[in-house]
Amino acid sequence: MFMKYLLVYGFESISPKKRLYFNRKLYGFSDYSNFGSYSYFRKGILNPKECERLAKGVVLCKNKPKELIKHLKEYKARYRILKVLS
Repeated sequence: MFMKYLLVYGFESISPKKRLYFNRKLYGFSDYSNFGSYSYFRKGILNPKECERLAKGVVLCKNKPKELIKHLKEYKARYRILKVLS
């Protein structure tokens, strides 16, 4: 059996603009230039091979997500880390 980390996070109150920046930095986003002629995917903090998004505000990671925790503290989010056997 493997030890994984379940991270549950949330915000008390955050503006839509800050929530957008938070999610873009966390999950990545598609960027278009020259009126949609070129498209790029900007990578986020979460690595798809290491972490999996289960639901809104719930992430399952293989290793302890140190960079994600730092990102959550930057935005003053409430979070809990639970160890899970899988």
